[in-house]
Amino acid sequence: MPKIETTFDHQHIAKWFFLMLFAGVSILFWKVLEPFIIVLLTAGIVAILVTPLERHVRHWTGHPKISAFIMILLVLSAVVIPLTTLILVAADQAVEIVQDTLANPVWVQAFDFRSLPLVNALPSILVSQIALIDLGEILRNIALWIVHNIGTIFASSADIVFKTFIFFVSLYFFLVDRDKIKAELIALSPLRVAIDKSITDRLVATVRGVVFGSLIVAIVQGIVAGIGLTLFGVPGALIWAGLVVIAAQVPMLGTSMIMIPAVIYLFLSGHVPQAIGLLVWSMCVVGLIDNFIQPFIVGSRTRMHALLILLSMLGGLNAFGPIGFILGPAILAGFLVLLELYKSGILERAKV
Repeated sequence: MPKIETTFDHQHIAKWFFLMLFAGVSILFWKVLEPFIIVLLTAGIVAILVTPLERHVRHWTGHPKISAFIMILLVLSAVVIPLTTLILVAADQAVEIVQDTLANPVWVQAFDFRSLPLVNALPSILVSQIALIDLGEILRNIALWIVHNIGTIFASSADIVFKTFIFFVSLYFFLVDRDKIKAELIALSPLRVAIDKSITDRLVATVRGVVFGSLIVAIVQGIVAGIGLTLFGVPGALIWAGLVVIAAQVPMLGTSMIMIPAVIYLFLSGHVPQAIGLLVWSMCVVGLIDNFIQPFIVGSRTRMHALLILLSMLGGLNAFGPIGFILGPAILAGFLVLLELYKSGILERAKV
């Protein structure tokens, strides 16, 4: 009997020793990976998005490493290089706006809406309150904020280059070993295999649905809006176009939140033909993209509520920086999948 108790105590001590050792090593391992967590998550999301195309390339080449390398070249040439170029041009445009417009008192005075007949026709109480608004200071602060925040992106260029390298290396291995990674994650899960596969399949489908169902359409609208803004001479066209991508998620108002102020700017600055042209462009091209292009891009993919997409985009940008534009909606997709599975009674089925 004492021998049995001694054996039990030894097993009990060994179990807690292993758990403490595992916890300590896990904390150290987290410290090692923590600087790259956002990079790894981003690489995983991109791998999910490009996997259908990579499968076709792998079938064509017959080799997973070659197909993964081709996809890396495609992501680099179609996404990273153009995006970096756009950010650089947008930063230059922001600086130009501050120097050539907002820093010029004459330009600011030209937009003194307090002298407009429409404003003067309002009740005197409202006119007196509007007179307290310093439009020039507001515009100047907005532009300075844009310059400052865009500048922080390039403040540590060496760190950006290093993390970009980690991103592409991670993307390569995620594509080559995705089946092994999925199998390992399922093996580590305490849930039944069927439930694990249901979670992963629905998570992948939802992430793709978010990106292709909302973000891609919004990006296309931003590109088309940027073309129109450039053609009709609105300064800082890329900055306005970036705001169009976010505004596209706002119900009812959508892209008009950005395009209408741009049209008003052209009217107030005396460029009436350009203002009319941009108005027509906004209504006939930008505004109709959601109705005509979306069915071809989205198809039958999952489409989330616009409010959730907007909040996840803004929250992602605030929490993770520029990459949060994609990471925020992807995290939201994972949360909604788990919430839906919980509502369907997955915990009860897991006990069976």
